[in-house]
Amino acid sequence: MSAPKMRAALRHLCEHGELALKQQKFGGDRWRKAMVSKRVAADLRKQAMREGTYGTFNAETGVGWDYTWDNPGRVPSLKPPKESKSQHTREKRATKIETKLVDMEKQIAEHREKLRDRKPEPSFENYYKRLMRSKGK
Repeated sequence: MSAPKMRAALRHLCEHGELALKQQKFGGDRWRKAMVSKRVAADLRKQAMREGTYGTFNAETGVGWDYTWDNPGRVPSLKPPKESKSQHTREKRATKIETKLVDMEKQIAEHREKLRDRKPEPSFENYYKRLMRSKGK
């Protein structure tokens, strides 16, 4: 009677160990794919966790998962996340608005005065001119 049939991924892990999970460089600038894909490796890891064999690996039977094979993942950045431009310049904009508001009452009064000055005087001559301009329309 022969030994029980083993998945190809387990066979590669038994023969090559951690190298089966990594890409390998050969021929100068060429790369060879990993013998065991990350998806299959994740399945084997989960199976080992369910069976309670996580942390140990038996190369003869292909049972378990060595914790050193785990991918540590991304290392989190220590700097705070970049905020939007409006958040960056919020203080600067607030101080700019406050400085402009200091003499705003005076500016509004001047503007209204200019509008009044621009308006023609209520005389008969101006009334007649206005009527003559509107007759053609």
